[in-house]
Amino acid sequence: MTSASHQPPARAGRPSGSRTFRPRGALVAVVVGAVVAAGWVWLALRDGGPAALLRQLPGLVLAGVVVWAVLVRPGVAVDEAGVHLRNVVRDVDVPWSRLAAVDTRYALTLTTTDGARYAAWAAPASGRYADVRMTAREATTLGLEDGAPPTASASWTAGSGAAAAWVRREWRRALDGDQPDAPVRVRPAVVPIVLLVAAGVLCLAAALLG
Repeated sequence: MTSASHQPPARAGRPSGSRTFRPRGALVAVVVGAVVAAGWVWLALRDGGPAALLRQLPGLVLAGVVVWAVLVRPGVAVDEAGVHLRNVVRDVDVPWSRLAAVDTRYALTLTTTDGARYAAWAAPASGRYADVRMTAREATTLGLEDGAPPTASASWTAGSGAAAAWVRREWRRALDGDQPDAPVRVRPAVVPIVLLVAAGVLCLAAALLG
């Protein structure tokens, strides 16, 4: 059930440049969140006026921050320097010189030369029961290694597969030139962490004072 590549595949065409993958539900989350927020504000004003809206504002803020941090902010950026994972509470930069394998079993997962594994929140795999939809021909087109089981997690239709295909192509391109031996960088995602904590504290304070 695993789809992994321990070496870059043969070239399958030149990539068109840097690209950022985001969760497929990001746009839907923004639209639905905006509608829900508008309805929330309208009901609060209708039932209790500005005072009621002020009391409910902390909850609205917390909900908005959670949706943004979990569904909108995460992404996978691929450029000349390497792969950059932007997850909910931490960000990871993997230079091409440190990349050892690309896996899509549960999500796009990068294995580095020191054996560490980093999963991308923004590129989940398809469900296990969808694996039969991935054909051997598509696996070859995507540049999967010979003998790798064809799974839907590696397909273009899965977030993990689309991101992995781009990573593999850029990885191959990067090996054609000189790449600096830069270290892997793992750091906390300061902005979402601060916003989540602040929104949570605001809700707690409102509950205690209300």
